[in-house]
Amino acid sequence: MKVLLLKPCWNYPIDPGDSTYNRNWPPLALLNIASLLRQINVEVSILDAGTDKTGVEEVAEIAQTFDQVFITSASLDRWQCPNLNLEPFIKTVFHLKNVCSSIYLMGTHGSVRSREVLEKTGVSAIIRNEPEMTVVDICKGIPLDKIAGLTFYRDGEIIETPDRELMDMRKLPVPAYDLIDISKYQYEVLGDRFALLEASRGCPFDCMFCVKNMYGKGFRKKTIDQFIREIDYIVDEVGAKTAYFIDLEFTVNHKLAEAISRHLIDRGCPLSWCVQTRADSVDEPLLKLMREAGCKIVHFGVETGSEKIRQTLNKGITFKQIEDGLSAAREAGMQSVCFFMFGLPGETLQDMEETIRFARKLNPTYASFHIALPYPGTEFHRIVAHDLAGDLFPKAYTGVVPYDDLERITMKAFRSFYLRPGYILGRFKDWDLLTFYNQTRFFLSYLKHRLWT
Repeated sequence: MKVLLLKPCWNYPIDPGDSTYNRNWPPLALLNIASLLRQINVEVSILDAGTDKTGVEEVAEIAQTFDQVFITSASLDRWQCPNLNLEPFIKTVFHLKNVCSSIYLMGTHGSVRSREVLEKTGVSAIIRNEPEMTVVDICKGIPLDKIAGLTFYRDGEIIETPDRELMDMRKLPVPAYDLIDISKYQYEVLGDRFALLEASRGCPFDCMFCVKNMYGKGFRKKTIDQFIREIDYIVDEVGAKTAYFIDLEFTVNHKLAEAISRHLIDRGCPLSWCVQTRADSVDEPLLKLMREAGCKIVHFGVETGSEKIRQTLNKGITFKQIEDGLSAAREAGMQSVCFFMFGLPGETLQDMEETIRFARKLNPTYASFHIALPYPGTEFHRIVAHDLAGDLFPKAYTGVVPYDDLERITMKAFRSFYLRPGYILGRFKDWDLLTFYNQTRFFLSYLKHRLWT
């Protein structure tokens, strides 16, 4: 059996400004699945059409030589920031259906809207939520109605099997990075030869805007030795120079963060890496250890600078804790990325102005401002569903502020943050020209996206 794991290309024609959701990052879920399929002697290939800039006709031509095709709807792999522009994905599916009889869809969209996406695509089945073991069962030839986590047609009727139990992450093999060309991947604020790894799934917190359907609400983790083997593999065998340990909250597990850092220090590893975490889950000693081990950037989800909105987000963190976390990162010599969003339930333009002021006060190395998306399956979506227009995947909540104003305030936030004279001069004062170059690219890429669209 020959299996193709496919990540489509957004957009057609390829849109050079559409980088918000379409980063050139490795398809980690597909790499995990490939390793698991190899364990049952399945011949498997990965086609990252976005990275390879492969159009739909060529994708279909390649796919017709395979027995089964598994396609992800996520332009950014795994759960993060699923692109709500499904047109390129749907176009790919329709081309595949002309040449392939077995097409299975995985990703956030089918997980939260399985019936609707099945009706729209007519694929063999929708794989809901965590995809790895479901793909393995399909490739073993187990009847679809005996496999948990599927939605499919049978005799014109939609069948939904029970949800699959969350997998034991300790059973995941090393991702099959040998199936992709690591030199094609990069993260603009970190560098090239870029890899993704995950030490855990899930999150012990319950923010109202976060899509967690794909990987469940429980918190699961790999063993420390298991994760160290993966790091050594991407460095020694794959030649990765940079990596994002993409756990939702990496430093919630201090024992893991410390062990990984000490291992990288002991082996003198040149890997540059970054993490995402909460500002109240770090302290200066831990961050200094991580910095010594090569961690250059820590990502914080701040979301808002409005006290009124903060209380609605269910994040369980104060502005003082956020400020302390940013200060600890700065003292440790760490760069920081802070994420902010506009258009949350009950948020007014005045609240958004408070967010802009708070971003300037925090003064992270990089700030990212986006319109909040009410993803189905989140508490955010449930709260505002009555105000939405019935779209399958609404692009924004506009019950308080019109969409044009959300676009305007987002652009204003980028300009007012990155074009401050003190911010620009600060980079020259520190003689940190590389960071200044990356900051400029980050700002201009967003500006280009806004002008393009």
